[in-house]
Amino acid sequence: TKISFIGDKKFKDSTLRNVILSEEFKFWKVVSGKKFLNESLIELDKKLINNFYKNKGFYDAFIETSFANYLGKDEFELIYNIASGKKYYFNNLSIKLPIGYEENDFNKLIKIFKSLKGKPYSINSINKILSEIDKVVAKEQYEFLKSNVDEKINDNLINLTFNIEESEKFYVEKINIFGNNITREDVIRNVFVVDEGDAFNQLLHKKTLNNLRSLNFFKNVEENIRSGTSKNQKIIDITVEEKATGEITAGAGVGTGGGTIAFGVQENNFLGRGLRFGTDIVFNQESVKGEISLNDPNYHGTNKSLDFSAQSITTNRLENFGYKSSKTGFSVGSGFEFYEDLFLNIGTSSYFEDLETDSTASATMKKQNGSYFDTFFNYTFAYDMRDQRFKPTDGFISRFTQNVPLISKNYTLTNSYDIRFYNQFFNENVASYSFFASATNALSGRDVKLSERLFLKENRLRGFETGKIGPMDGADFIGGNYTMAFNANTTLPQIFPTLQNTSFSLFFDAANVWGVDYNKGIADGGKIRTAVGLAVDFFTPIGPLNFSLSEPITKSKNDVTEFFRFNLGTTF
Repeated sequence: TKISFIGDKKFKDSTLRNVILSEEFKFWKVVSGKKFLNESLIELDKKLINNFYKNKGFYDAFIETSFANYLGKDEFELIYNIASGKKYYFNNLSIKLPIGYEENDFNKLIKIFKSLKGKPYSINSINKILSEIDKVVAKEQYEFLKSNVDEKINDNLINLTFNIEESEKFYVEKINIFGNNITREDVIRNVFVVDEGDAFNQLLHKKTLNNLRSLNFFKNVEENIRSGTSKNQKIIDITVEEKATGEITAGAGVGTGGGTIAFGVQENNFLGRGLRFGTDIVFNQESVKGEISLNDPNYHGTNKSLDFSAQSITTNRLENFGYKSSKTGFSVGSGFEFYEDLFLNIGTSSYFEDLETDSTASATMKKQNGSYFDTFFNYTFAYDMRDQRFKPTDGFISRFTQNVPLISKNYTLTNSYDIRFYNQFFNENVASYSFFASATNALSGRDVKLSERLFLKENRLRGFETGKIGPMDGADFIGGNYTMAFNANTTLPQIFPTLQNTSFSLFFDAANVWGVDYNKGIADGGKIRTAVGLAVDFFTPIGPLNFSLSEPITKSKNDVTEFFRFNLGTTF
């Protein structure tokens, strides 16, 4: 079974397929042993496609029809017929306030209006405006307000006037919640913006309903507002319809870096308390990793997350490098919006590590043979100005992370900084540019443990085998005290129109790993490595396949290059 898109579509199939929740071969549901098309999932996918088009400026876009075409042999083709219409742009945006309200309170909103003029129409931009109105209403205690939007369209230009009006003065007498057979009532009430005893504000009440829907615990959230026991009071009835919130996943992958098998269980509403519980185990030819995690995204209604995880990793490289390591421990942390668009995550982690060597290990590895106990405090500041978190097309995100030792033999301090920019062109093609740098040093004056030395992830430098650049101790690549990487990527227009399951992108990578604190005589590979290449993502019946063809431009004599890299995996 496969998914296709027809009609006046403006984007290639591979782009649209990334938008929807259904995957080819996976949009079935089984009832009493029989397979049926999952109609509720198809309806949700239609909504996601509509929103995608509207976020790209296609204000009139809609799905004309969706139907299943029988191909024979128990196979179907699900077809979405898209009418996209023409592209619209924001023109004049303004706000109309009631008499007596300060326009200065809405200065930031006016700045948003100016920044949007001339840009493509976008639902995300409208939501950003409405969110800013909500913030002003809550901050300035404008209790009895409501809003509506007047739209005037001239050719392909949209003029919007946001009318802020005073509403009748009512107070919330009582809020009743129905339909929550699994989800605890306090989990639902924790996301309320308007609660019992508060002034009834239509803007903030709508935000409460949106908060409930964003929990992703319910198929439907409906409301009924009725008169209370006195003239100026209202009773709010909220009815929710719960849905399944757990999933079991298994995965397998194979690539030039080796094979992997994974299994996991995820529950997003654990015990009806709104907790996210997960277990994962991953195997490859050198290591086994198991992890249990628990996350409370809104701890006691504070809008702060609370995270706990425990993991164990065993790596066996006795045959090739003469050592075996095991690392077991846990971490606890919390995350919240520290300031507008600035997020802070803080936490602490403790690990017990055991390093075992044999006669074939290097002298440095033998020197570090033994057991270690380390406790770290870590924090990350993230300034997120992307237009959306999933597949962003505009803006940037900047992150700084520091791992500070509290209890350790070596007291290794690690710092890293990462920034990535996004820019869209020709409707669906996106260019991204990123810079990454990290440094690790032992505050005690000792050498950094080999397990704490730095390597580059595989997506930071293509054209070279992962972990096979930089300083070497004998025949071993030992990582460095410092790393840096610059990456530029751009997606390409559809090269082969018949290959709708395929997307292409060009990339340029430049990176380096250097610094050996324990032996200044070791050549640290100070030369910057660069490579260019073509990356291809292809959806197959057994899962996504991605591969890259790379050509190194500059390299060091000991580096291990890699012209071709691929990964193939699936989940079910």
